[in-house]
Amino acid sequence: MKQLRDSKVDVLITGAGPTGLMMACQLAIHGISFRIIDKKRSPSNNSGALILQARSLEILESIGLAGEALKEGIIADKVNILFNGKIIVSTSIKEIGGSLSQFPFLLMLEQSKTEKLLTRFLEAHGHTIERETQFLSLIQDSGNTISIVAGIDGAEHSITSKYLVAADGGNSTIRGLLNIPFSGITYPKPIFIMDCKAKTDFIPGEINFVFSDSTVTGFFPLKNSRWRIDGSLPEEMERMQTVKSEEVEKNLPRWTNVNFSPESNEWFSVSHSHQKYSGSIQLGNCFLAGDAAHVNTPVGAQGMNTGLQDAFNLAWKLALVLNHNANPELLKTYSDERSGITKGFARYADIVFKLVTSTNRIVKILRKYVLKFFFVVLFPFIEKQKLFRHYFFRSISQLDIHYPESILSLAEIEGSFLLRAPGKGESLPYVVFSLKGEITNTHKILNQLFFNLIVLDHALPDSIRKLADQFKLNVILIPKLPETKDVYHKLGISMSGFLLIRPDMHIALHSVSMESQSLHNYLNLYLIAIPKVDGLTESNSELS
Repeated sequence: MKQLRDSKVDVLITGAGPTGLMMACQLAIHGISFRIIDKKRSPSNNSGALILQARSLEILESIGLAGEALKEGIIADKVNILFNGKIIVSTSIKEIGGSLSQFPFLLMLEQSKTEKLLTRFLEAHGHTIERETQFLSLIQDSGNTISIVAGIDGAEHSITSKYLVAADGGNSTIRGLLNIPFSGITYPKPIFIMDCKAKTDFIPGEINFVFSDSTVTGFFPLKNSRWRIDGSLPEEMERMQTVKSEEVEKNLPRWTNVNFSPESNEWFSVSHSHQKYSGSIQLGNCFLAGDAAHVNTPVGAQGMNTGLQDAFNLAWKLALVLNHNANPELLKTYSDERSGITKGFARYADIVFKLVTSTNRIVKILRKYVLKFFFVVLFPFIEKQKLFRHYFFRSISQLDIHYPESILSLAEIEGSFLLRAPGKGESLPYVVFSLKGEITNTHKILNQLFFNLIVLDHALPDSIRKLADQFKLNVILIPKLPETKDVYHKLGISMSGFLLIRPDMHIALHSVSMESQSLHNYLNLYLIAIPKVDGLTESNSELS
């Protein structure tokens, strides 16, 4: 792609990792003009962030990529816990999420492959990544951001954008230029990561966490009989100035007491884990997303998945504002909703990470005896108790992330709902049902380009139809029939009502009344009605 000396664009994205690529893909389907730049010459080929959670797969499904992700990855079958070479407990996780999601499992998919899927999507929509492009400086002026970048040839040029999205990683250049603090913890104990083939007794498709007197190591299955290994270094290695892969390969069987001999090493890295948060994720028309906004420990595989959700949350808001379908104030909700989104999980992750990596003698004793007992008791309990299993899955899969305090979730809620109805700001429950003779689900019927109005009734009142036309809502009418009763039940509505669903599948408003006043109030507060032409409005409603 020819680099322009000076150009104007709606959105400039810096960083072509998973978060930046997802942002670009979302803007592409909304028809927003953007450029995406990255300082690296080429994408990484290592496994990187390895696990795709259910919520991320739902986002990929919304742009037609989940099927490809499943073909490229491995659905984890079991988790085995070993102490000094012996399995003490094993549990199946293949369908741990049950009916909570279309993807009730953990998908092992290397970050490099996730990036390739998103890159191919961008290219199919006529966009390319501008690589070897260095971000130098920025000025926010008169509602625009003027960015100075240096292209492949070293020549500097400016890009004027209405909005700037920094997805440029934990060492974010833009965060530094904006003088936004990045505080938190850097853990003193280093961990190593390796991608390799190996001679082993481990079964492909099973995750193994191995505890020994020397180290704690995770073995994760990859495609083509390959493995990803994450492990803490024994004290004897920590004192070395440089840790070589050869030393780890040679000593790993001794450290772990398991039959695992690495060979054909593809990637090796030693680093320190971090748990850090940006002091702010929005300053003027500049937004931070992904690792630029928050960096997590490997525990729970939250980092990349959180970044993908950042992009999903911000993109539709930018699109509605840029397309003059929403007020600019809508963009403030990105910071309100996504700031510190993983802090609750991070407290748990911090405890677990310290417990499994500490070399403190007392902690090692706790790990060897107390933690062992904990696993023996906990894993069978999770496997047998559906309620607890679903709670654990919702937490780790990020399905339970919701925005009850967001101004987008505080509209009036009318009527009395059935027990366990979804609450304000929660994601729309996944329900499979039949509509007009075809099997579908509550996610498939949505159109992510618009707010969606799910109407549970046999007919659409004229007052609601007019609002749907004025505000460009995608309307789905679901009559109460034997084949749709599960939808009514899980959405908490007995006879009739409606739910207004945001483009990111979170509930904005729900009602057990067909009165339209609450819907009218909500839409007029945040969205912009389509101007009337000769007394008519252009409708984007789709009655199913």
